[in-house]
Amino acid sequence: MLRTILAIIAAKIIIKLSRRFGNQGTVMAGRVARRLDPGILRKLAGRVEKQIIIITGTNGKTTTSNMIAQILNADGHKIVHNRAGANMLNGITTAFIGATNLTGSRSWDYALLETDEANVAPLLKEVDAGVLLVTNFFRDQLDRYGELDYTIGLIKEGVKGRRLRLWLNADDPLMSSFPQDTGLPCSYYGFDETPYDTLENHNSREGRYCMLCGEEIEYLRFHFAQLGVFRCPKCGNQNPEPDFVATDLQLDQGIAMKVNEIPIKSPYQGFYNAYNLLAAVALTRGLGVRDAVIQEALARFQPQAGRMERFSVGEREATLILVKNPTGFNQSLQALLQDGRSKNLFLALNDNAADGRDISWIWDADLEVLAEPGAGITILVCSGLRSGDMAVRAKYAGVDSGVIEIESDLEAGIKKTLGGTGQVGYILSTYTALFQCRKILLGMQSEPSVKAEPRRAYQKS
Repeated sequence: MLRTILAIIAAKIIIKLSRRFGNQGTVMAGRVARRLDPGILRKLAGRVEKQIIIITGTNGKTTTSNMIAQILNADGHKIVHNRAGANMLNGITTAFIGATNLTGSRSWDYALLETDEANVAPLLKEVDAGVLLVTNFFRDQLDRYGELDYTIGLIKEGVKGRRLRLWLNADDPLMSSFPQDTGLPCSYYGFDETPYDTLENHNSREGRYCMLCGEEIEYLRFHFAQLGVFRCPKCGNQNPEPDFVATDLQLDQGIAMKVNEIPIKSPYQGFYNAYNLLAAVALTRGLGVRDAVIQEALARFQPQAGRMERFSVGEREATLILVKNPTGFNQSLQALLQDGRSKNLFLALNDNAADGRDISWIWDADLEVLAEPGAGITILVCSGLRSGDMAVRAKYAGVDSGVIEIESDLEAGIKKTLGGTGQVGYILSTYTALFQCRKILLGMQSEPSVKAEPRRAYQKS
């Protein structure tokens, strides 16, 4: 007991000092606490009285978990949640320590734990979770995690023998083997036909082959990437019947849809965020939260933590978006293009360990849409550690080199971007630049205006 108290005190001091210096305070505190008391996460997780919920997947886990947290809070529940998105064991430990008292005796109704796909198995060894929700599977940081079949296999092995209910995306064929391979009960969420579906998708490399028999699967339609209506002509593997199905999707101004006839509206943008909303509705409705509570909580939920988060800089609106793989990048670009205003665009590309050292994924993203008539790009500032690589990618995508600029310094690049002539700014950033970009934008919100800086165009060779 004394060891646990000392670990909590030390970690709380580290959290306070870290935040005083403008950092998130999400990782170091947990690391120190786990060294002082290796069993601290297991002990604190044991104070959860109703259920521990784990959220994982390639894209959308932070946004989905934040939406679920908003709903559970609105329903009057006490929760512990790694809200800042630090989703490895150290960050999750920090979240528990930040929410508990000095003796570690505080209890909660629910723990809502977002975690990296490769961290599911280690986390389940330390917490007794009752629910695992999976958002989707896309190619992401192959130099860190390897191919998707390896990552999916890690999750399947990690959940075997656990007392878990799986909540799965019915539209993702990569999840179709989970019931057979894990033996666990599964619930599903998915979309009905939408106005945004396509009959062909040449960009997606995933989901081409049946997870049960290996035969090439057939698609009746695509929502985006490999998500859609599929069927295997050999073994008959197809979309499972969703427990919660979304219909009447509209993405014109925010998101509007029905989930099992429950009207849902949100200020978020993009089809990928509609999936996040659907997952949040499905899980919380499955927990017994009333429709009215869910509707009101999601209508009030504002984008945060760099996930379509909005800032007001002078008289200009700026939107901060995390991008980390081709599918997420493509969906962010589609959301951007649905905005009919002229745009000042900032793309920050880093190759730190947390981003993935291999940046070749930017060539799989469909930046060509930025060169289409009507895209409205007035300036494109490429920034970050690999700013030049991003500028080359934009050039070969057909973007007018006269609007491309290189500014590797993030602050100078954001100021140059928002000093452009476009009506609105979009700041797209990989992970390790995200919080620095957010800090810069927060600081700029207090400035009366942003002045345009001299142009230094990227020249054709």
